[in-house]
Amino acid sequence: MNIRSMKSQRYDIIVFENFEYNGQKRHKAHRVGTATTSPKGGFVLYIPAGIAITGRVLVVPEKTPLNEVDLLEAYQSAADAHGL
Repeated sequence: MNIRSMKSQRYDIIVFENFEYNGQKRHKAHRVGTATTSPKGGFVLYIPAGIAITGRVLVVPEKTPLNEVDLLEAYQSAADAHGL
């Protein structure tokens, strides 16, 4: 099997900044890197130098037409599903 011929899927790595504005809790999505699937399973992450990631991270297929509300719902539902 030729590994180079296999098409790997690409993903965006997103973290959320939580803040408060006019007394309301808000969230802002930030794209912090990309990921690809590994031929042997799992992911290979590409995070630029100088980027520090803490907390929950959302990985979605690259160029997914999700608006910020959709991303936030996916982020919160995953956290709820895993009790975080």
